[in-house]
Amino acid sequence: MPWLNIRGHDALVDNFRKLLEANRLPHAMLFVGPPSVGKTTFARAFAQGLLCEKHLPQELAPCGTCPGCKQVIAETHPDFLAVRRPEDKQALPVDSIRELCGKLSLKPMSGKFRIAVVEDADNLTDESANAFLKTLEEPGPGSVLILIGSTPDTQLETVVSRCQVVRFQPLSAEDIEAILIDRGLISQSTNARQLADQAEGSVARALALADNEYQDARSTVIHELVDSGAPLAPKVAKVIEDLAKNSSKEPATQRRRAILILEDLSRFFRDVLWSGAGLAPPSGDSAWAESAHKIAAYCSPEDVFAIADRCLLAITQIQYNANMPLALSAWASDVCRILNESRASARTR
Repeated sequence: MPWLNIRGHDALVDNFRKLLEANRLPHAMLFVGPPSVGKTTFARAFAQGLLCEKHLPQELAPCGTCPGCKQVIAETHPDFLAVRRPEDKQALPVDSIRELCGKLSLKPMSGKFRIAVVEDADNLTDESANAFLKTLEEPGPGSVLILIGSTPDTQLETVVSRCQVVRFQPLSAEDIEAILIDRGLISQSTNARQLADQAEGSVARALALADNEYQDARSTVIHELVDSGAPLAPKVAKVIEDLAKNSSKEPATQRRRAILILEDLSRFFRDVLWSGAGLAPPSGDSAWAESAHKIAAYCSPEDVFAIADRCLLAITQIQYNANMPLALSAWASDVCRILNESRASARTR
């Protein structure tokens, strides 16, 4: 059985148990890895394990029913601190980080550890990140600080050098299939397996692929880019914007939806590169194969790389709270321009 039904990371649990047994748990850790693989869920369960009142910390076996476990879940435990970027902010406020560091300097109130989880470490400003340095240099008694990000490259080197980097790997197709079925997210095991095979390690991507509205929007965008005489940037941008807005009234959810389809499109253009090289595309998405082959026939590898880079830039902009309609409009304009120029160039060759 996976640890606390958190699939794919049992090796990390075993390693943490050894560190706790040897009294060598790092006081600062940076959890990195792809999105939607369970980094935040793992960090919270880890905090429960350290603060559980029924089991020893080195067991990492939170009961889930004692006051300590329940208070961690409710974020009311005096020795559990959680910080995340406010919805209306582009970055983690430095005042929040300073307040967190002040609390970490105190002794634990009810146990051996005081744990802080910073959920949006990628959104730290240089000022906010620097506010951590004194705490990382002189940690309070029993303090454990967990930063959650995507890669070490998104953090200041002064922060990374003071943290133990803990790498989370993409989930296996088997793990994603089990998660979809166990949580009742997908009813039929056949569908769950098909989605898991295409999810590339991300539960969020698997769920998006199961959504008919998402599939329709993605197909519309790819059709416009591939099969229209000259793709229209406003149409492409509006399809993605409407998909995002229809997903939720919450701006953060809308942004995640837009980012997800942009990530999907960057994968599609990766398939274009493979198709142009005469290789089987890695996504395994048969619906993309014909479209990828069409673009590869006239779009140079340099242009495909430029489009993929433009997708990544738009993702970064939206992550950092840029105006989403404007970011999508600029992205679509650049992508359509590159494709139209590639078509025109191919006709003259």
